[in-house]
Parts: sequence; C-alpha cells; structure tokens
Amino acid sequence: MESLIDEAEDGNVSKVAELLSSIKDEEIIDVTQKRLCKEKGDAVTALRTVLQAAASASEKRKICTALYKRCIEILEKNELSSKLASNLTGMLLLETDLLQNSALAEICSLFIDMVKSGSIQCGKGLALLPKILSVIALEETVSYGESSLNGEKYKSHVINSLCSCKWNSQSVLHLAGMFKDIALTNEELRFVLEKIIRMMKDLELTDLPSLVYQLLLLSTKGHKKLVIDGVTKYFIEQDARHKDHDPNEFSEDLLEGDNASIETLRQTEGTIILHINFAISMDQELGREFIKFLKGNQLDTSKVLAPFVLALSLSLSRIHRFEGQIFDLLKATIMKSFKDSDKQRQSNWVREVVPDICHVQDYVLSTIQNSKHGWDHVVQGLVQLGFGLMDAYGPKGAFGRIETGSIQTGPSHEACQLGSKILLHTFKAHDMVKAEILEQIFNRVVTKATAPVSHYLELLSSTVMAAPQRLLESSTKVREMFDYLALLTPAAAEGLLRAIHPLLKLSMSLRDSLILVLRKAMFSRQLDSRKIGVFGFLMILKNFRILGGLPSSQASQPFSSSQVQVDVHARYNPASNEALCLEIMGNLRRVLTQQADVRLMFYQGIYEALCKNTQIMGSVLEILLCQLKKYYEPAEDVNPPVKLELCITAQGDQIYLSEPLAHLICCIQLCLVKVSDIRRQQNLDHDDTVMEDSNQTQQELEEMMDSLVTRMIKSEMEDFELDKSADYSLTNSVGVKNNIFSILVLGIYESLMEYTFHSGEYSESSLQQILHLHENYKKLSEVLKEKASSAAGKKGKAPTGGKTALSLLSLQGTTEILRALVSETAPSLTENLKILREDVDFRRHIVNVALQKIQQVQEKGACDGAEGRDKNKVLQHLITLAKIFITYYTENQRPDEEGKRDRTKYISGPCLEGLVGIMTIISQRYTHQFCHCLCEMVDADESDDPQEAIYSHIKKYQRLVMNILKSEGEDKNMKEVQLLLGIVQVLCRQLYSTGNQFQRVLEWVHKLCTEQSIDDIPTCKLLFSMLMTFTQQIKSCPPLLRDLSQDIHSQLGDIDQETQVEDKTHFSLVTHRTAAPVVLSLVLQQVERELDDSEWVMGRLRAESAQTSDEVEVELTQREGHERSVCTRLGILVTAFHELLQSAIPVGACMESIVKQSTRLYGTLTILVKYYLNLYQQSTGHLSSRFEKLIKLTGTHLTQFCYGMITYIQQTESEQVQQNVDKGKKDKKKQAAALNAGKARVLKESRTIPNLIFSIETFEKFLIQLSKKSKVNLMEHMKMSTSRDFRINVATVQAVMENDSDSEESEEETEENDTTTADQEMEEEESEEQENVAPANKRPAEPIEPPPAKKSKLGKKTGKV
Repeated sequence: MESLIDEAEDGNVSKVAELLSSIKDEEIIDVTQKRLCKEKGDAVTALRTVLQAAASASEKRKICTALYKRCIEILEKNELSSKLASNLTGMLLLETDLLQNSALAEICSLFIDMVKSGSIQCGKGLALLPKILSVIALEETVSYGESSLNGEKYKSHVINSLCSCKWNSQSVLHLAGMFKDIALTNEELRFVLEKIIRMMKDLELTDLPSLVYQLLLLSTKGHKKLVIDGVTKYFIEQDARHKDHDPNEFSEDLLEGDNASIETLRQTEGTIILHINFAISMDQELGREFIKFLKGNQLDTSKVLAPFVLALSLSLSRIHRFEGQIFDLLKATIMKSFKDSDKQRQSNWVREVVPDICHVQDYVLSTIQNSKHGWDHVVQGLVQLGFGLMDAYGPKGAFGRIETGSIQTGPSHEACQLGSKILLHTFKAHDMVKAEILEQIFNRVVTKATAPVSHYLELLSSTVMAAPQRLLESSTKVREMFDYLALLTPAAAEGLLRAIHPLLKLSMSLRDSLILVLRKAMFSRQLDSRKIGVFGFLMILKNFRILGGLPSSQASQPFSSSQVQVDVHARYNPASNEALCLEIMGNLRRVLTQQADVRLMFYQGIYEALCKNTQIMGSVLEILLCQLKKYYEPAEDVNPPVKLELCITAQGDQIYLSEPLAHLICCIQLCLVKVSDIRRQQNLDHDDTVMEDSNQTQQELEEMMDSLVTRMIKSEMEDFELDKSADYSLTNSVGVKNNIFSILVLGIYESLMEYTFHSGEYSESSLQQILHLHENYKKLSEVLKEKASSAAGKKGKAPTGGKTALSLLSLQGTTEILRALVSETAPSLTENLKILREDVDFRRHIVNVALQKIQQVQEKGACDGAEGRDKNKVLQHLITLAKIFITYYTENQRPDEEGKRDRTKYISGPCLEGLVGIMTIISQRYTHQFCHCLCEMVDADESDDPQEAIYSHIKKYQRLVMNILKSEGEDKNMKEVQLLLGIVQVLCRQLYSTGNQFQRVLEWVHKLCTEQSIDDIPTCKLLFSMLMTFTQQIKSCPPLLRDLSQDIHSQLGDIDQETQVEDKTHFSLVTHRTAAPVVLSLVLQQVERELDDSEWVMGRLRAESAQTSDEVEVELTQREGHERSVCTRLGILVTAFHELLQSAIPVGACMESIVKQSTRLYGTLTILVKYYLNLYQQSTGHLSSRFEKLIKLTGTHLTQFCYGMITYIQQTESEQVQQNVDKGKKDKKKQAAALNAGKARVLKESRTIPNLIFSIETFEKFLIQLSKKSKVNLMEHMKMSTSRDFRINVATVQAVMENDSDSEESEEETEENDTTTADQEMEEEESEEQENVAPANKRPAEPIEPPPAKKSKLGKKTGKV
C-alpha cells in the first residue's frame, strides 16, 4: 500500500495502474481520505495519479466514482485547509472528463441527496457541480437507474430536482453561488430565481446581503424584473412588520432583542441598497428595469414610496444617467398619491372602491428615520427630493404679482409641505447636509426675486428653531446673506429677518453685522431698501427689551424654544440693551425726513415696538411730538388745526404725499393709550421709574390731541378747501391734491374717533364728540363718492373712486366700539351709550370697518393697523367680534311690540356676513382650534365630543333658517338665508363625513330642497350645491342627478312641443325659473365630477388586471364587483342624459354644456369598452351582464336622442337668427350684427357638435371590436349612425306625397315627381342653411338610416346638417 502511495505521489500512472488490481477499493479510498485529512505528502497529486490509473483500467473505473464522491463529502465537511481544498477542487475539476456519464449521473444524485439531507455546509463541493452538469449536457445519452435521457434533459432534471427539494437555510447561499456558474435556460433561470427569492424569509438578516448579491449576479443572465420585484417585496413586508415599533419606547420587546433586530434590518437594507447601486452602475439594463418597476407601480404608490424602495431610488439617483428620470417619477408619484387621497376624501364611492390610502408622509419620514443607520448614500437624494418638491409645487406668482398670506390648499400645497418636512427632518438627522441645505435655501431666497419665497423662509425659520447652534457655525453664510438683504423684495426681506432674528440673541457679532447692513439700507437710493432698513430696526427694538419695563408676560416677548430659549439679559447687560435701543432710535429719527412710504412703515411699527419694549416710550413720544408740531397749528382760534399743505410736495406737475399725517395721528393716539396703560400698571406695582420728561411729553401730546378733536369738529369742509364744488378728478394736479387732502382728513377723523373713545371713558361729552367727528367724516366721504360716481358716469365706466378708503381704525378699537354699541350691559354705561346706539349711520360705519378688517384677514392672514399681524391677538379679536355679531343677530330676531322688526336700524345682514368671514378664517387658518373658538363664541364649555359640539351650533343656525323661511313679507330676507347656509356649510367642513351628524345635516338640506318653494335663485343655487357636495361625500350621487334631470325635463318641457310632460317634480325648488341655467349647470358640473371619478376607478381596475397576484380568485371577485358598480353608475347617468336631451333647454351656454358633457359621457363609455377589450386580449376577464344592460340602455336611451337634440339646436338657432334679421331689416347695422352673431354661433357649433358625433362613432367602433372578441352582439340595439351629408325631412316628404296622390298621373310620372320633390327639398335645405334660415321648429323624426353600402361621414360636413 505504501508503494502505491509513493508511486502515486511520483505521478507514475502505469505503475499505479498495475498496483490497483491487487488492492481493494475500500482500502484505496480510506488511505486517500486519511492522507487528505492529515495533509501528508502531496495528497492531491497522489489522488490525481490514482484517478488517472483507475480510469485507464476498465475494471477499476468504479473506484474513480467512489473517490470522487468521497472527495466531495470531505470538501463539504470543511475538514481541509483552504489551500488544500482549493487544490483538490481544481484537480477534481480537471479530472471530471475521466468519469463516465453514468458516474456523472451518480455524482449528481449524490448532490441532490446532500441538498435534501441538509449536509451542504461550506459549498466547496458544490463548486464541482457546474462542471459536472456542463459535461453531462454534452452527452447524447445519460443512464441513471433503469432509464436514460438526453444530456441536456438530464441536466434540466437535476436542476429541477435541486430546486424542488427543501433547502436548509445554511445551504441557500452556497446553492445560489453555485447556480451562477451553470448555463441555464430562460425557464430554468426563472425557476432557480423564484426558489432563491422564496428562501429569503428563512435566512438570517446578516446573510441577506450575500444572497442578494448572488441574485444580482444571476440577473445578468435574465429575469431582472423578477429579482427587483422579489427583493423589494421582501423588504416592503419587513418594513410593514416593524412599522409600529418605536425604537425610543422601552418595552418587553427590548429584552427579546427586537430593537437589535431592527438595527440589523436597517443595516442589512443599507448594504443591499449599496449592492444594487453598484450592480446598476455596472449593468445599465438592470437600471432600466428598475425604472420600469417604478413606472409600472405608479398605480400602487405604496410600493414606489415604501421606505426601502424610496431609499433605493434616492441612492440610484446618484447615477447621473437615471437622476432625472427617478426624481421625475418620484415627484409624479407623490403628487398622484396626494391627488388620489383628495379624490377619496371628496367621494364616498371612490372610498368604497379603493379603501386603502397611501400615507405618503409616513413613508417618506420613515425613510429619513431609517437613513440614520449609516445610509449616507441616500441622504443627498433626500435633500434633492425635498427641494425638488418645493420648487415644483410651491406657491406661484400670478402675472408677476406675488401673493402673500393667501391660503394655499390642495395636493400641490401638500406636496410642497412634504418637501419642507423632508428637508427639516433631514437637517435634524444628518450633520453632513446641514450646510448644503442652508446654502440652497439662501440661494433660492436671493435668486427667486419674481417668485414667492415664503415656503423657503418658513423652512429657514423651522431650521433656526431646530438647530440654532448649527446656523451659528455657518455664521459666515448668514453674514453673506445679510449683504443681499437690501436687494430683496420687502416681503422676502421681512420674512428672512423674522426667521433669522432668534440668532441675534445668541451672537453679538451677527447682530452688529445686521445693524451695519440696516444702516446702509436706510440711506439707499432705493425705496424698498429703506423700508427693509426701517423694518429691521423696528424688529430689533421689539426683541431687545430694556430692563425695567413690564414683565415679559405683559410685554409679549415672542421668542421661545426648548433649544434656543436664551434670556437676552443673561448674555447682554441692561446697559448694552439700552445703548443699542437708543442708537436705533437715533437712526429711526432720520426716517421722518424720507419718503411717505418709509414714514408710514415707521408709524405702523413703532407702536408694536413700544408694546414689546416699554422703556423706549420717552424717546417714542418725543419723536412723535416733534413730528406732529411740524403740521400742527398751535393757535387755538385758527381752523383747520393742521397744515395739510406741508404734507404734499410737488415735482413739476406731479403732486406727491410726503407726510401721511393721518397715520402719524393714529400712531400718536395708539401710543398715548398704551402709555396710559403702562403708567396705570406701574402705579399698581408701585414702580417709580417713570421719567418726568416722558410725563411732560405725554401731557403735551394729550393737550394737542384734545385740541385737535375740538377744532376738527368745528372745522368745515370749506376750511380744508374741500367741498362739493372742489375738483376731485385725478387728471390734474388740483384734483390729485384735493384727493390726497380728503383721504388725510378722513383718516384724521377716524383716528380722533378712536382716541376720543378710549380717552373719554364713555362720558357723554366724549360720545357726542365721536358723533360729531363721524358726521364730518360722513359728509366728506359722501362728497367723494358722489364725485367719483359722476366722473365715472361721464366716461361710461364703472366707478373707480367710489371704493371706501382703508379705515385707520385698529382691529382692537373697532372691536371695542362695536362691543359698546351692541353688547355692553353695565347700567352705568348704557345710558350714555344710547347716544351712539341711536345713530344708525355710525353703527353701520363701524360694522363696515369690521367687515373690511375681516376680509383683509381672510385674504392675507393679517389686517391693517395695530396688532394686525399678531395671529393670536387677531384671533382673540375675531372671536370677540363673532360674539358681538351672534348677540346682535339673535336679539334682533325678536319682533318689537308691533310684531315687526325695525328695518331702518337693521344691520343683521352685515353681522351675518362678518360671522361667515370669521368662521371661514378660523376653519382655514386656525383649524386645530376650531372647536375651542366655537365654544368661546357662545361662552360654552368645551365639549368632550367636538363633533357633537359643532353639530349643536349647526342646529341653531338651522332653526334661524327655518324661522326666516316661515316668515312673510319683509322679514323673509333671502340674503340672510344664504349667509346662514354659508355658516352651516363652513361648520359641516369640520364634521366627519362618516358621522351621524353629517348624515342628519344632509337629510335637513334634502328636506329643504324637497319641500320648500324658494324663488330666490342664489339661495336655490347654494342649497343644491350643498346637496350635491354632501351627497357625494356619504352617498352615491348619480340617483340624485337622475331625479334632478327628470325635474328639469318636467319644468322646461319637451323639445317636441306636441309631447306633454308630467308636471311633477322630486324637488320643489326646481321651477321653470330655476331649472335653467341654475340647476342644470350644477347638474352638469356634478356629472363631470362623477365621470372623472368613474374614469379614475377604471384606470385603477385596468392597472390591477395587468398585475399578477397570488390571490387571483379574491381579486377577480373584487374586480367584478367594482366593474358592476361602474356600470351601474354610468347606467344611471345615461338615464339622466335621456331626460336632459329631451328637455327644451334654451339654446346658448346651457345647450353647449350639455353637448360637451354628452361628448364626455361617450368618452367614458369608450374607456369602459376598451377596458373589456383589454381583458379579452389578456384573457383575464369576460363581459358582465350589467355591462350588456348598460350598452343596451345607451343604444335605446342615449344615441338616438343625441341626434334629435342636434337637430333641435340647429333649427332653433336658425329661427333665432332669422327673427333677428327680420327685426333688423329696417336698420342695416342691426341686420349685419344679427348675421355676425349667427355666424359666431355656427362657428362654435362647428366645434362642439362634430366632437359629439366623433365620440359616438368612436364608441361604436370599439363596441364592434368588442363584439367580435366576446362573440356577443353588442350592436343589437345600436342604430347605424346618421350620415351628416344630408337629411331627409320625412314630414315634408309625406306632405308632398299626400298632395300628389290625388292626381291621375301614371306610376312612372309619380315616381319622377317624387324624386324631383325630394331633390328640390335638399336644394332648399342647402340654400336655407347658407342663409342661416331653417324650417319651422318641429321635433325631428328619427333619422332615416343610410344604405349599408354607404360609408357614414358624420361630422365631416356639418354645414349641411
């Protein structure tokens, strides 16, 4: 035996062959195994020699197979060193050709048995299988057992056996690695990939990256889509399992290692994303397949936006070739998801068909959370996606005008908000991109001068609050931003300063840099730069409070944050703050020598600065006193008391306002009231820090204001050179000057009214003064209105100057005056307040001012005047106003002693208008506080059930509506009904559409529409609009549309005058007066929405039918149910159009809308037909009985009536044109105008009617195709389309034939005459239509079908219709 080994190690094959015959096979195998395991001598060479010697001796060939199998077992036991194992494997691969095909088959069986038994441990032996299979594949026949196969087929059999048996989780990786070396057919590759993907769930998370790597290598051979689908599906399921787990929450799960498994999962996902990224960078085809995956799942956005898939997409966006495509797809998917959610919110039917909603925000924010686990390759994509969404879907400027403060809603706004949240969360989570995010924000704020940047500034403000220290580290970037400050628009600069101002308390150098920039801006040539400088200084004054003033709770220190709350006095001593404020006040003094707009900004802002920083009151009062003295007439006996001439400047022929004196006086009165409050508070606190100088200044200002009140009351319009004879035109300098003077005087009157009200403390004399001031105000305003209307009347234009000037009354002042007028009940005050309450004009003026303020808040989120930009204070004043309006309206519902309400003193309409505005503002801008505010309005405790609380308010307004509807005469005010219904509508937006409360409101609205007879068109329109909107949210709307269509037909009559229609309606509100255009236009608008929903659902059904699923039967049943639902809705809409198309609707806009919506209906029906065609092409479905009924209904109730309507339209229009021409025969101009109008109608008709005919023919074309595919005759009830080349008027032909029947001419002559008559009829029709003249209006008979051989040409020659 030893000699055999020695000869074998020497490579002497012939000698070894001789020795083999004398030694048993088992001994040779055992010796070889021992030498391999003990690594004695050159075991691999000895083994090679033995194999070669055995192969040369036919009787010893079996030992080759045995040795080969034993080596495979040794390799799989992993008992050899790596080097020896590698050498052994290499040798066995080379010597595989020595084996016979039966031996190869035996070895293959060994591998199958090893896989089944789970004895594959290291996979070293498996490396031999690809070589063995490749050798087998070349054999013509392979014998195994008692049968034999072709080599290629046997190879397939082995692969099938391997993939069919159960795999041990330890062997999956080795098997996957082995398969990549085997040449596989397309089907074999698919089988292998599906097996490996199924095994993913059995592997440890740490093994998955290796497995996915092997899958990616296998995908180079094909089936890339299968690999992408399998990997993404697995990780989507894993993310869903761990979705609700909070890593910061301590629970028993932590003891079980659940938290560690999540950490491992995230790290595994990150590694796999890197693997896929690398594979796609090497294989562009795999990248294209991933793009197809994203496009193919646009319908199911939850797959595209799942955290793993989103992270993978963002990682791949770093590959330049796919960057644009990926971001476009992601943005489109996010937008589609928001649109789908919006559609689901609006329609109950859509929610029933597609109940699942993709929570985009949760998915995206989860991706950001997951990216904390070392996913650096995803972070850059997150930043790019965030800015991409903000750029694409942010607010847009209209015609170069940038809207500020307007409410942004809808899917676009939600997408923009999501972009902002992505950036904010990424900013908090990853330090590596903080600098880049800041730079990108700053760049956009600077460069987008002509576009709104409010959303970027909100993001900047959020980042400042989230990580102020990080911004201080980038202070050079912030200083660079300051350099561009003066170049921004005032709105953008204000937003930027508000966002940055918390940093000023943390960095003195940053504050000093800003002050330098603001000082330069104050002396810029540009007006906007000066405004920015003033705003910046005022902002600093507000936020750097000098110690010694009121406590911060009363001074309303605005800035607080858990991370940033730094008390300014801990960083700066009071002296430094005082010096800073004095320096700023010195700079602001110079403002009063600049343009009027700059001074105006100072007057509006200094009061708010005084409220926040009370210690500057001495300087403020002194500045205001000096400024007022320039325009104040000190002599008491001289009227007027102000020098208006000094308030204007002239440059050539142009007159400009240089001093907004009214705003100056308004600012003074506000500051005086505030200073009095401060002193009162200091006296209560026994604070003696008040300076004597400020006392004297305050006293002097109060004396001047009192003098102004007295002398302005005595002053007549003539004193200001303003009277009815003055020139107020804006075309010359005198008129411009008078307009400026009148606006200043009106503002002074209002400012003095507010001052007198606050300082007079409800004394009788002060209230009399207010009325005198208002009387003067009223006289001047009436003159202005009269002049403006007369000037506009001369030019034939609408009045432009008649609009009331913006009031200078503050929101707080307006609220307090109105409260005194309406709801003040203190006995000591009510007697004196009678003076004001009895003046109806004054009360109306104050209510109108309140409405003006409410409208400003509604449009811009802020109003003019003091505290108009403080959202919290504005809300409190609005709630107070709402209380007043509710109090006044409910009290004035009670009749007086005679049983009637005094209409002369009645301001309920404006009160309700204001209440609607306030409710709308709170529902849009303070949504989360809505229920709380509602309870405050009526002084009620906040309910545990907000829905029930809101419904209780709705019931109050419902009762008020019913009271008005039951009343008679003047008390039946339909304008108030509309306003009350508007309030109900706003309140209903806060109700859940699935709740009982919403259902009860709908029933009430339905009852109103059914039982009430209201002749007021706006009220009817509002009621039906509410009915349709509410019905759509909780029910199916088409039955309602069908009933309304029947009512419209009933009220308007039939297009055939001889046909009698039953005069019975489902809704009492539908009358001949309201049916068209009010109800009809609402019905058609709702029809369009219903068709939109139907097409959306059909799009989803088509996409779902194209996708393969494991639960085929469940999905098929569900899909068929949805198909029936769509068919049912469309069937009801067809019956609705059946009624509308027979209604005698006035020709015009309504008729055009019906034609357009009929075209749209046929388009939707065509989409449904195409859907079924697609099912037959894919062999995934069949026609439903409901669909066949729908097609029958379309043929019998829709198509032929469309043609009847077309004939009716053309005949009616021709009659109208002829009548207009006949009326205008005496006047050639009128005749020409009538002809031109007729031509215009024909041109419009030439677009709409051919579109309808084309849509009918398209529908029928696809219906014929579907009939052939389904073997069902769907055209059975469809009549052939009428040719539009000519039309035989059957009634005329019959009349001619009856006249000719009495003659005794021969049969041939009769036929000839009939033919001649028909030809003449056609010629007459052609000539009449050229002149826009048609026969008398009769309902056309059914069009005669053309011969089958003649091809229809509908829509091609509509001029001869």
